[in-house]
Amino acid sequence: MRHLKYKRWIWLTALLLTVALLTTTAKLLWHEWQSRIPNFHDDFARNRSGLTAESGWQAFGGTWQTGNGELRNIADDRGAKLLNGNSHWQNYLIEADVMLLGETGDAGFVARTQDEETGVDAYHGYFAGLRDLDDTLILGRADFGWHEFRNTPFRPRVKTGTWYHLRFVVYQCTLAVSAQGDASQYASVSVHDPDCIHSGRFGLQSYSTAAKWRNLSVRPASLSDLQAVAGPEPITDPGRYYGKPGIVDLGAFQRATEPIWRELRGHHANPNATQIADLRLMAPDHPAEVTIHGVVTLVSPLLFVQDSTGGLAIANAQSERPLQIGDAVEATGEAEVNNFSSVLHKAVVRPLWSHASAPPLSVSASQASTGAYDALYIETEAILTSAHNDGTHLMLRLHEGSQEFAALAENSSYASNAHAWQPGSRIRLRGICVTNSNYTHDEIPFALLLRSAEDVQLVAAPPWWSTGHIIELVVVLLLLSFGAQLLYASSKRARLRAVIEERERLAHEMHDTLAQSFAGLGFQLQALAQDAAPGSAMRAQLESSIDLVRFGHNEARRNIAALRPGKLDQLGLFRALEEAANKMLHGGSVKLLCSERGIAPEIPLRFADPLFRIGQEAIANAVRHAHPERIDIRAVYGRSQIKLSIRDNGSGFDLQHTHAGFGLRGMQRRADTIGAHLIIRSLPEHGTSISVRVRLPKRRLASWWHHDSTHTA
Repeated sequence: MRHLKYKRWIWLTALLLTVALLTTTAKLLWHEWQSRIPNFHDDFARNRSGLTAESGWQAFGGTWQTGNGELRNIADDRGAKLLNGNSHWQNYLIEADVMLLGETGDAGFVARTQDEETGVDAYHGYFAGLRDLDDTLILGRADFGWHEFRNTPFRPRVKTGTWYHLRFVVYQCTLAVSAQGDASQYASVSVHDPDCIHSGRFGLQSYSTAAKWRNLSVRPASLSDLQAVAGPEPITDPGRYYGKPGIVDLGAFQRATEPIWRELRGHHANPNATQIADLRLMAPDHPAEVTIHGVVTLVSPLLFVQDSTGGLAIANAQSERPLQIGDAVEATGEAEVNNFSSVLHKAVVRPLWSHASAPPLSVSASQASTGAYDALYIETEAILTSAHNDGTHLMLRLHEGSQEFAALAENSSYASNAHAWQPGSRIRLRGICVTNSNYTHDEIPFALLLRSAEDVQLVAAPPWWSTGHIIELVVVLLLLSFGAQLLYASSKRARLRAVIEERERLAHEMHDTLAQSFAGLGFQLQALAQDAAPGSAMRAQLESSIDLVRFGHNEARRNIAALRPGKLDQLGLFRALEEAANKMLHGGSVKLLCSERGIAPEIPLRFADPLFRIGQEAIANAVRHAHPERIDIRAVYGRSQIKLSIRDNGSGFDLQHTHAGFGLRGMQRRADTIGAHLIIRSLPEHGTSISVRVRLPKRRLASWWHHDSTHTA
């Protein structure tokens, strides 16, 4: 019945485990199936912590920010991408409003992307968007190089700072994109790619311009969606327009048309502008209106501009369009002279042209701490001390030699890379050097305002010989050493246990064979002696043989007692030795005196057994050879040592002229195995004294050892 009951419980448990496994598998399959359905929406309604983590966004270049219902890339990187979605998505429609903030660039959507990397066209996938360089709606494919399928004019033109509604559909191997401006502005492009990419993620991309997106949504696409986006224009094969797709050299096209679009803007710079460095010559207490020319080096949290002579900050700037990094501008406002740089207040900023990025100045941390590079775009290297990310702001604390400074960023896209910046790493940074106390808090000489995630590069990981790693290495070595000691002690204890067990076995063998044989032989000889005539020579010989057998039997019993461990584990050293002595002296006339002084410690077995054997051998030698009247056993316990002594008042012997026998040599070997000091004193007719002193391990280790050996015995 019990067997059937257990069997029933086993079947019930197996059934429950099977149901749980099937439920978990079904949930995983359901989530996997749901993740393969293209479905996404983001209105960018608030400043969120961790743009790249909260909704699955992953940035490849650019400086991405969210808030007020918009997603912005404020850098004019060539080919900055922000990706999301699932690599298994196939047929879907991307829809959003797009605004270009700079000229001579393009912005839009990417679809079915795979193998994405940071860089220009560094992915496999499709791109569709607006290009203001030639005012066109474009559609093409990137395979780590740009293959433009088709473009169509967008009339009258693509204007910066204007919202356009884009729809991009990928359905099987057919692609279509449409752009809608005001009521009169509409264009669409569609192509069929026979060797198409069948699945991949979606994302946003801008090329050589800053841009904005809003009201982004992705949903599954159908054939009717494709027809609605493509419009009445027939869907064509890109080969009919371009033959084999080739790489379009937009850089050469920009250079060739640069005079045209600069003239179309109709902007002319003020020839009487002041150099930024000359502002330091003005009276600090009399602000004056000045005009400067420079290149935008930072947009947020404050606008910074620099020319060939220096840099300055512009507070509350007013501009006809949103500015981006790399814009050449003309700024007019009231100049305020500070300790190391100037600030322009109430400034009106007029863009002149784009793509005039200023290269960073390579300086050391000590040079930057002097203030000579305040408000300038610099590059430096330092060792990372700590990194703190509260979700919206990132602060790095760094040092180079004895010089400390900080690097600050508002961009949440740093969060995806911050885990790789371990304290002790050498990092190369590019940013705007500032000495304003709003950023330094009067604790450090300067701070760097970072512009994008690409402004921080890992040069070298922390060295393995850091303080933390050295401590870990020392701890590991100590643990290994302690483990080796434990293994060594365990092996010694195992050997000692094997010796004790072998002695026990030999004692049983001697008891069952030799001792019983002596007993039987004595019984037979005694029977023969009783049959022999009294006083006869045979009876005398038989009685002599009986005495020899009795002596041999007693010696066998004594040896058996010497081989047995004497209940050391249960009685302890002193009581086990006292019991062994009582057995050897039982029925005799020798008086036994035993005394202890001090508190008996817990003696490890590897110390207790040799001490017991030495004491046992000393008592046996006294009984066999010295014929004493009294034997004294005395144990003295100290804090870290034990002294055991056995004295008798027997015949004694001369140590100088007597060759040491087997028993004395055995006692010395046992003492040597535990590092004990053995002293033997004896004189003829004055008895013998044998004392042994041994130092024990620390009490905690000894206690553990005794406890362990007791439970493993």
